[in-house]
Amino acid sequence: MQSCQILAKENRLSKTSIIYEPRGKAREYCELAANLYRGCSHHCAYCYAPATLYMTKEDFFKPKVRADILYKFEKDAITLNSLGETRPILLSFTTDPYQPIDVREQITRKAIKILHRNHLKVSILTKGGKRSERDFDLLSSHPELSEYGATLVFTDESNRKEIESGAAPTKERIDSLKKAHDMGIPTYVSLEPVWIPAQTLELIDLTKDIVDFYKVGKLNYNIQEKSINWKEFKNNAIERLGNYSKRYYIKKDLQKY
Repeated sequence: MQSCQILAKENRLSKTSIIYEPRGKAREYCELAANLYRGCSHHCAYCYAPATLYMTKEDFFKPKVRADILYKFEKDAITLNSLGETRPILLSFTTDPYQPIDVREQITRKAIKILHRNHLKVSILTKGGKRSERDFDLLSSHPELSEYGATLVFTDESNRKEIESGAAPTKERIDSLKKAHDMGIPTYVSLEPVWIPAQTLELIDLTKDIVDFYKVGKLNYNIQEKSINWKEFKNNAIERLGNYSKRYYIKKDLQKY
C-alpha cells in the first residue's frame, strides 16, 4: 500500500509544470522550487543560470515574466496540497524573486499568497534587499509556512559592485534579514558562492544574531575557485559556526575537502 502511495505521488508531481524537483547539486539545497521569471537583472558575474537555460547572458539579463505563470503555479500548488506536500518551495534557483522587474509585476507576492492559501511552505532566497521587505507582512503572518533567506558573498562593497553589480548592497541585505528576524520570520543565509573566504567568514560574524540557519557552499565553474584552499575554509567555517552554536549545512562539494 505504501509503495502505491509513493508511486501515485511521483506520478502527480510529474504533472506539475512550474513547481519542480531539482536534480543534482540543486536538489540537496532544496527539494522543490519554482522560477517565476525567466532571466535576472542582477548581472552577477558568477551566475550559472544562463548556461543552464541555454541563454546568452545578454538575453538572460533582460528578465521576463513566464507565460501564464500564476495560472500554472496555482494549478501546481493545488496538486501539491492535495498530496499533503510538506517540503518548502524555493523561490528561486535560476532567477531572483525580488529583482527590479518584480517591483512592477509583483508576481512573487501573488505566488506567496497562492502557496499559503494551499498550506504550502515558501522559502525565499534573494539578493533583492529592501525590495523583498514589501512581502514581510505575508511571511510574518504565516511564519510556520515561511522562511526568508539572503545570499551573501562580500563584505567589501567595491567587490560587490564589481561582481554583483545589479544586486542590493550587502548591508541592505543584512538589514532586511534583521527586519525579517525581528518580525518573527525564520531566517537563513546562503554563503555561496564563496569568492573571498575571509569575507565569507566575516559575514558569519555580522549575521550570527539574526540568522537561524546557514547553508555553506563553495565557488564552482570559475577560475577563481582554483586559488582557494577549500579544506581550510571549510574547517574555519565549521569552527566559526560551532563557536556561535549556529545550525548549518555544508554542501557536498565542500564536504569532500
